[in-house]
Amino acid sequence: MIIGRRSVALSLLPLLLLTGCRPPAEADVLTILIEKRVPSLDPRVSSDSAAERLRQLLFNGLTRKNARFEPVPDLATSILLSDDKRVHTFKLREGVKFHDGRTLSSADVKYTFETLMEKGFQSQKKAEVSLLLSSIETPDAQTVVLTCNSPCPSLPNIIIPIGIIPQGSSAQQPTRPVGTGPFSFEYNIDDQEIGLLAFPNYFEGKASVGRIHLRISPDSSTRESELRKGSVDLAINADLDPISVESLRQTAGLKAEIGDGTNLTHIGVNLLDPVLKDRRVRQAIAYAIDRDAIIRDILRGQARTARSILPTGQWAFEPASTNYRFDPERAVKLLDEAGRKSSGGSPRLTLSLKTSTVAVTRKVGEAIQEQLRRIDVAIDLQPLERQKLVQDMVDGNFQLYLNQLVGGNQSTDIFRFAYASASIPPNGQNRSRYSNPVIDRLIDESVLATPDRQRAIFSEIQKTLAEDLPQIYLWYPATVVIRRDRVIALDLDPSGDWRALRDVKLQP
Repeated sequence: MIIGRRSVALSLLPLLLLTGCRPPAEADVLTILIEKRVPSLDPRVSSDSAAERLRQLLFNGLTRKNARFEPVPDLATSILLSDDKRVHTFKLREGVKFHDGRTLSSADVKYTFETLMEKGFQSQKKAEVSLLLSSIETPDAQTVVLTCNSPCPSLPNIIIPIGIIPQGSSAQQPTRPVGTGPFSFEYNIDDQEIGLLAFPNYFEGKASVGRIHLRISPDSSTRESELRKGSVDLAINADLDPISVESLRQTAGLKAEIGDGTNLTHIGVNLLDPVLKDRRVRQAIAYAIDRDAIIRDILRGQARTARSILPTGQWAFEPASTNYRFDPERAVKLLDEAGRKSSGGSPRLTLSLKTSTVAVTRKVGEAIQEQLRRIDVAIDLQPLERQKLVQDMVDGNFQLYLNQLVGGNQSTDIFRFAYASASIPPNGQNRSRYSNPVIDRLIDESVLATPDRQRAIFSEIQKTLAEDLPQIYLWYPATVVIRRDRVIALDLDPSGDWRALRDVKLQP
């Protein structure tokens, strides 16, 4: 829906501002470059990185992550867990205001979760919550009681991505969102720009900048050009070509900051595929990919190799799981053992690899294609628009896909979301259709285990996954921030959480 045009005559500007047209530029406007459109502004629906970044600016949940990736109260002030680990009692902050002036109450929290779980409501966030929760009670205006069907001590982490909305606002959220976050929605020019306004009544204090303009630019070269000419102030993990990042570091008026990241680039494997269901074939593919060469030559050093779905700084990370260092001879041997022998001119096998259309992703796909060709495995590259790629991943319509996991791997809950047999879509994010009774048992046991036992369980899970390879872990992309000199006091944590933008300051 287009609700504003830049070509509108100036005589109509006051009228159109009332309906959401882009306001004139101001000194306290922070213009941020993002690499893809935001499919929905509804915080109960958003699931990709662009939508989740916006959620962090417009909404709050009952909980949020701290710098150690642990769930802590957000709209809640405290969380009480019952002895049987099933009942979570949240006490809400008093006096929190929604952007439309209403005061937050437990009824709004109840409404948010009930509408999310309604039959027919489409959301990737729905399955896990619907399976877990048995009741939502509101004994008073400042208390919410969430009861699970079974012990669920990880519930405060699971509900982090669910932004709370006011009662009765469900229908407007996709296009005119209302939350409690540090910024309120101002306008949306479809596939071009989204405008946000600092919320003066934010419970943690008004943001330092008056407005944020999110400029949508799917083309990598256009993003680079916008940064060079100074028409945007900031780009955070905006899928810039790594060579462009190197060049931008040398550009006057710009600063490029590269730090360790926690997101995970991986290859998803369809375990129902008659070829890929053989573990030896999956392991052969893993050994045939030269991660170090791709990081050096294509990513220009802006990544670290990965051997687990967890980032290395996560408390349960297991450093002793199998590390698939480049070993084409071993890959060939595994294919021979799997009966996929070379047959004089014809490939041992042919597989399709689905990727996004982002330029650097296509380059990575082409590098993987060439590396696998050297062990006589043909790869048919299929670049897809993001929405189609995600849908095919959910539907199981793939053999292999190349994707980046954003944020979800910072907690051990990812093992249930991505690998439990019960989490196969539409009930979760086990897109590889992985089913291992040992893993299921360990995940269930971890819920009530002691901390020491949990560490042992998660170690065993990671070692098993590294052998089974429902996903082939590639690398953790660096957090890349490009900013104009006027942007100061930006302090991002390794996850790249956009809440930090509330404290950004702009030099005059």
